Amino acid sequence: MEHTDEAALTLMALGDPPSPDVTQHLLACSRCRQELQALRRVAAHMRAPSPTDGDLLEPPADLWDAIADELNLSTPDAERTAAPGTPPFSLRSRDAIAPGRRRRLARFTIGLAACAALLGAAAGSAVTWWATQSTTAAPSAEEGNRLRSLQANSAGYASLSDSDGHRTLEITVKGLPSTAGYFEVWLMDRTHTKLISMGVLGPDGHATLPVPGNVDLREYSEVDVSVQPYNGKPDHSGDSVVRGPYAG
Repeated sequence: MEHTDEAALTLMALGDPPSPDVTQHLLACSRCRQELQALRRVAAHMRAPSPTDGDLLEPPADLWDAIADELNLSTPDAERTAAPGTPPFSLRSRDAIAPGRRRRLARFTIGLAACAALLGAAAGSAVTWWATQSTTAAPSAEEGNRLRSLQANSAGYASLSDSDGHRTLEITVKGLPSTAGYFEVWLMDRTHTKLISMGVLGPDGHATLPVPGNVDLREYSEVDVSVQPYNGKPDHSGDSVVRGPYAG
């Protein structure tokens, strides 16, 4: 099962109507429904009214003076030449803009936090890829092409070799999730709708699997590893760990 794109879920959370295909997918996929609900909560928070001044903390009394000094907004000469009875520039400015500054600061802080949360949720796949890159050693040339990680902390590598007409798919997956089932290796086409089961990963996350000579590798150009339950059903579970084109 191909999950709904994170960008599409984000647009739906912001009010865009889903396509009929996405609607059908959400009815069957709890994972995508949960992601959409989380994004909608973030969007609702972004639309919430700004807090009142009473909800905000008063900044230190010398905050504006420190900012003004840093930016050269007031000088002793300017204060000495002010009209008689007029407070110094730093005091006038601080008293005049403090309420507006607090409101703007509150709105900016809340908006920034909400946007960060929204972008973090929408970029789930990118964050997973970055974390995997950071925690997994770089593959050697023998390990093959890096596959796309579909579950946190997982990384896969696959390559195809052809020796005297005997084709072999070699695949290694690191950071496999816990399961009471097993991990099955598939060849699939670019649309991810046509699949051929190749075999299972070993306990160490590695497998070397023969590829029948009558399989058209121009069509079946990608490899997928799925988590399969022991339920006697031969179909793909829809729960993939890694996927992507293999080397070779």
